[in-house]
Amino acid sequence: MALTIISLVKQVPLPSEMRMGEDGLMDRTKAKSIINIDCQFGLEAGLQLLKQHPDARLIVCSMGPGSFEAALRSAVAMGYDEAYLLSDRKLGGSDTYATGLAIATMLKHLGFTKDSKEPFIILAGRQTSDGDTAHVPSQVAEKIGIPQATFVESVKSDGTNNVVAKRIIEGGYQLMNLPMPCVISLTPTGIPPRKQSLSGAIKARNLQITTFGIDDIGLGTEKIGISGSPTIVAKVVNMVSERPPITLAEGHNEVALVDSLIANLAKGGNVLEKKEAVEKKEVDRPDFPNKDF
Repeated sequence: MALTIISLVKQVPLPSEMRMGEDGLMDRTKAKSIINIDCQFGLEAGLQLLKQHPDARLIVCSMGPGSFEAALRSAVAMGYDEAYLLSDRKLGGSDTYATGLAIATMLKHLGFTKDSKEPFIILAGRQTSDGDTAHVPSQVAEKIGIPQATFVESVKSDGTNNVVAKRIIEGGYQLMNLPMPCVISLTPTGIPPRKQSLSGAIKARNLQITTFGIDDIGLGTEKIGISGSPTIVAKVVNMVSERPPITLAEGHNEVALVDSLIANLAKGGNVLEKKEAVEKKEVDRPDFPNKDF
């Protein structure tokens, strides 16, 4: 039975261009977007598994507005075969709970359930730069009802419908043997994502991306969107750094970089001075003198 490798990706704003609206939701209208960094490592992990399963079917999925097709086409240009997008205005404002439910429902609609006869593995990034919750992969696994492993650096097949995941833990790593189907979330410390190939870019340009709405996958509206999301954004605060940016070195070659570094160190402009206001507290002492006995 051929293995199906499914990668979940999200298109996120560049970290430097992230903005929050007054409603507490991410404003994506003007920001340039990229595939989330952790998701890129998940994509590469799927392509690494392809070396062990040359006949595997490679699928990439996402949930978001129509502009997310750019991320899906980038994944196809890297080597994936099929692309699916769940896009519906009623999904707007969904928190991680609603997002995990929606993605899991789409995957089950595609036939990927815990009772599937053919093996499959779902790969995802550890977390996204615009949320940093690391909830969605685990919630997808929970909704489908299959095993999961988080904070995984690398994954490989053992040839018997199991996968061995190298999981990062404090002070070392843990090797986990999981039966397929399962969900694996990847850290950005594994094999760096490859660049797009010319043939892949041509394939991506001509590929027909399948787009679903919530009605297509049989998903109701009671548990999606803002009204169906239990997370409440109480307050959004823009943090402004008062410290000027640090410049270590500037230059177009090694000599210029070293000279610039030495000059900057000599200036001392990058020295962080820690100022602490020390308040002397007056101690109430009794009227009678202290004596040592």
